[in-house]
Amino acid sequence: MIVLWFGLPLLSFLIHFIQPPTEDFPISFLVVLLVSSIGGTLSSIMLSTSIVSEKNRHVYELFLIRPVKRYNLLLAKFFAVFLCLIIAIFISLIVGLLIDISTIGFPENYLNSMFDSLIISMSSMAITCSIGICIGVLVSSVAVAAILAVYLGGQLSSIIILPTFFIPGLDPELLALILGISITTVIMGINILLFNRVQF
Repeated sequence: MIVLWFGLPLLSFLIHFIQPPTEDFPISFLVVLLVSSIGGTLSSIMLSTSIVSEKNRHVYELFLIRPVKRYNLLLAKFFAVFLCLIIAIFISLIVGLLIDISTIGFPENYLNSMFDSLIISMSSMAITCSIGICIGVLVSSVAVAAILAVYLGGQLSSIIILPTFFIPGLDPELLALILGISITTVIMGINILLFNRVQF
């Protein structure tokens, strides 16, 4: 995850030079979308493959002879990865903000729009992380877990913004927040139930 803390801010710096010239388009909006997409996919892959690898190496047998609840193992993995993603996003966002301020200044309603993008991105990443854990619990092959995490993790997290395209008048940020929390909670509940039934 430390690689994300350096790689994603470097990506936000490089986007400034790769991005086609657009007048007064804040680079940090693009940074938030790309970083959340790339970071969410990488975290889903990392979570799913690490759980499968630990199951295959019988690591959980060592944990379960101690007074540690199974759900604590999954919740610790989820929150550790999600917190690292949040740190990476904030570092990348600060880099993007500094680039924006030095190139186009500080546009009106900039912080509100940035906060809205951040809510949508964090909700999407929470769903992606929980899907990665679900894949890790269900699958027994590291390669299959990685492939499923790449294709399912990123695709299913886009659920939170789809309703706004079909139902006019929905607030995308509020909807993303509600769906992000509820879908993540449901998926993590399912993960805990499935993980409690796994025989090690």
